[in-house]
Amino acid sequence: MKIAHIVRRFTFSEWGGTESVVWNIALQQKAQGLTPEIICTAALDRVGSEVVEGITIRRFPYFYPWFPMPGKDRLALDKKGGNPLCPELLQCLKNGNFDLFHIHAGGRIAQYSIRLGKKLQTPCIMSLHGGACAIPEQEMALMLKPLKHKFSYGGLLDRIFNVRQAPESRADLLLALSKEEKAKLKVRYPGKRVELFPNGILHRELPDAGMFRKKYKIPEDRKVILCISRIDYQKNQKILLELLEQYQDTHLLLIGPITAAWYYEEIRKQAETLGVKERLTVIPGLKPDDAELLQAFKTAHCFILPSRHEPFGIAALEALDAGVPLIASAVGGLRDFLDDGKNALLFEDNNVKSLLEAYSKTECLRDVLIAGGKRTAQEYNWQTIAAKLTDIYRELKA
Repeated sequence: MKIAHIVRRFTFSEWGGTESVVWNIALQQKAQGLTPEIICTAALDRVGSEVVEGITIRRFPYFYPWFPMPGKDRLALDKKGGNPLCPELLQCLKNGNFDLFHIHAGGRIAQYSIRLGKKLQTPCIMSLHGGACAIPEQEMALMLKPLKHKFSYGGLLDRIFNVRQAPESRADLLLALSKEEKAKLKVRYPGKRVELFPNGILHRELPDAGMFRKKYKIPEDRKVILCISRIDYQKNQKILLELLEQYQDTHLLLIGPITAAWYYEEIRKQAETLGVKERLTVIPGLKPDDAELLQAFKTAHCFILPSRHEPFGIAALEALDAGVPLIASAVGGLRDFLDDGKNALLFEDNNVKSLLEAYSKTECLRDVLIAGGKRTAQEYNWQTIAAKLTDIYRELKA
């Protein structure tokens, strides 16, 4: 079976949750004897094809149908929330003899891909990685800010090609990351088949931390609070600076690509204001196979994921697997697999007092959290999850 995994962007230089999911599914499917390909725009990467670990990745030219579109706005959309047109991607799908389209994008990429799938009688599955039914209005407004005061000509093209319907309404099957999202999708699209399909992880043994602290000038006597995620307003890392201010023996380590430069500047300025900038280290993105990611887990006293909303939360699952006590905001898909006081400590969204209360319990519950976390992580193995997905594929093709 030949599968097209259709993604808005796929780059190893700015790794995110969607890339992680698509890549791990593709690797597992290849091991099962299937033929997965990753089809995407060249956003944050170069036009062309490459083969990595036996997986073909094809990247195509694209454009945003708004005018004007200066480079800084294009880059902001590339990083988050872009809704491009990509004709060559569609041509690849048309000529690729794929047995199934698995769409990991929304907007026009999903709309045009599903329209083509219907024409070719190719089944279309759509994964909603971004929590389409649960994005707060304020975040959506920030995401679309680069489009303010611009003329849109994309709507005319959409009308010409009759792709103005929500892609979720036309897909053969929707895959939701959380119970909350599944329930909302069932209400929004009555009669549509919706399956709960969580993300997964591959267990990795942690290496010795080596010279990690010395390289990043983190003193040995400081407890490292680790947060690995996109540096972005959705992830709400700023709240961690207030914890840092209260606990003088701590050091905050943020690792992840900067998807909102203005938000990173706010973090930097607030750290100066609070007098904690010497206890803040930011590593703006490491490749997914970089040994330093595992060394960071080995160094961490605890892992905190303070997201304002979170469709699933792979980083939280990776922290559980690494045996690092986890503190997380009680939002979205995190509530599906985190049990307060048993495998993690949960706090109220954007509530500093609640965060501080959770952190104060870390030491006395450390052994309980680590043991419970490891048990939970074992339930989310990519090999098992990908096998279930292949069963769904075969059912749709039958």
